[in-house]
Amino acid sequence: MRVAKNVVEARRQLLADLLQNQRYLPLEQICSRLSISEATARRDLVELQKSGRIKRTPGGAFTEFSDKFPSFAERLGRDPEKKNALARQVLPHLVSGSTVYIDGGTTPYALARLLPEAEIPGLKVVTNSLPVVELLSGGDVSLHILGGDLLARQSLLIGERAVRAMRDWKINISILGAEGVTQGGIWNSAPEVVALQKAAMANSKKSFVLVTADKIGHRAGALLASWGCGLELITDATERQLASARIPSLKTERI
Repeated sequence: MRVAKNVVEARRQLLADLLQNQRYLPLEQICSRLSISEATARRDLVELQKSGRIKRTPGGAFTEFSDKFPSFAERLGRDPEKKNALARQVLPHLVSGSTVYIDGGTTPYALARLLPEAEIPGLKVVTNSLPVVELLSGGDVSLHILGGDLLARQSLLIGERAVRAMRDWKINISILGAEGVTQGGIWNSAPEVVALQKAAMANSKKSFVLVTADKIGHRAGALLASWGCGLELITDATERQLASARIPSLKTERI
């Protein structure tokens, strides 16, 4: 049965709005949320991509972070001293022969900058961050890169392949970034980013999330973890800021 043109256009607008809000959705979630078949979803995605409104990946689609989300390079220049101070809190937890996962955010990247001078014997670094790869390649750190779908503007790899690759690792420490911290928990920009972070947490003995004070009280598109999950927050936020946002202070390390 042929569907009326206005119905198709309304459905595609809804899909575009969903992607604009979530930034990334895997194909199965698109089908579930819109109650459509994979074939219909793929046709809609093709048309939306032709119009330049979204970009397809092998397993889903996303809106370019460039619309509302600054690139990695743009974010890297924001509060570098604060990010370095947060990253330094992690160094005592890294011991000889340990394996650390470094996330694709700019604050975890600050830790990668510290590693060459830290000179931790036998340290292994697993990452989905292309800037971390570029920074540490050719050095003394044993470097391992997850596969996955490339988000070029954000310089990171995500997707099911990255999640599967993460499951093969046993991580001592995971260093994660986030876009928001609220009473409800810790949030990040997109479900696919969070999926990889959750896989890292599941395979890690200990996980830290590094968050500057400006993200306290803000909520992003996808919940990474609620309080009590074992993820530890390292922040430069004051006790007053944490209390105002009703963040459980016992779950934080402040600088």
